[in-house]
Amino acid sequence: MATNNNFTVTGIVAMDAQVKNNGNGSVWAKFPLAIRTTKKDKDGNEKKISALQDIEVGTKEDSPKLDLLKKGTIVKVEGFFEPRTYTGKDEKEHFALSWKATAIEKIEKKENTPEA
Repeated sequence: MATNNNFTVTGIVAMDAQVKNNGNGSVWAKFPLAIRTTKKDKDGNEKKISALQDIEVGTKEDSPKLDLLKKGTIVKVEGFFEPRTYTGKDEKEHFALSWKATAIEKIEKKENTPEA
């Protein structure tokens, strides 16, 4: 895997993964990941910005990864970008990047502790 097209991102699984059986005990899963960042506006006020990104993963049918791909789960995803082409409704060739996961890890939500 090339080092210049890797990603690591943490987010919330926005909806249960769509899982399709590929045969031979393997599956393909696709899920939207809600990714949030904080930016400062021109007045210095912090603003939270969120976006959804589709993530794809190929794995075994009995993989524990699939248990993590449920709505509301916070996960760290590592993977790579895969360029692809497709023909749109306008019958023109379009280019896009697929986000392919190679590792998925559950992140435990930090509890807010009251100050003493």
